[in-house]
Amino acid sequence: MKEDNKNKIYKIAVVDDQKLFRQGIISLLEEFEELKVVIEAENGKELANAMKKNLPDVILLDLEMPVMDGIETTSYVRKKYPDVKIVILTMHDDDAFISHLIEKGANGFLVKDSNIEMVVDAIYSVVHTGFHFSDRVSKAMVKGLIKSQKIKPSFNMANLTKKEIEVLLLICKEHTNKEISEMLGVSTRTIDGHRDNILQKTKARNTAGIVMFAVKNGLLE
Repeated sequence: MKEDNKNKIYKIAVVDDQKLFRQGIISLLEEFEELKVVIEAENGKELANAMKKNLPDVILLDLEMPVMDGIETTSYVRKKYPDVKIVILTMHDDDAFISHLIEKGANGFLVKDSNIEMVVDAIYSVVHTGFHFSDRVSKAMVKGLIKSQKIKPSFNMANLTKKEIEVLLLICKEHTNKEISEMLGVSTRTIDGHRDNILQKTKARNTAGIVMFAVKNGLLE
């Protein structure tokens, strides 16, 4: 856990139709003082009603639920609350599920056998970098996108400078702008400028798009 995050409280919503799993996650999250569960819901409709009164920073969202499932809920939240981060909890790392949910606006994925440390890491990752994909899920995601021809391997560096590529790779490793500035010995404003240039040159809309660009061009191992 990063030192400069200790005084920040993040509000969490846990949405899952399985009561035991939901309460188990909540119980484990309660051990972390900087995380506060403000919404507990068993489907997307309950979440939508609760969010009218209390907006979370991060939603831990199950996929398969009655009334309003994870896909419908992701679309709803992304349209109505674009700044709220969504981490999908699922038993499936199926390519089609993952690529479809990325398009809908999910910020991250965790399989349900993840330990609590992985869940907490995912929460911090989506808050500070905009995305979180575990190694297991990332491989499925990239495989699915290439197979569906949503991305095709190509080697077009978009006129990125050497420094922009260096920053891009650090972004892909989930470092924050502040961390990157400290690692490279420059100001955060400089890193902000590099990031803006990277987004413009690669035509990516967000961090996930930057990762996809890196994958397409063989920048990630």
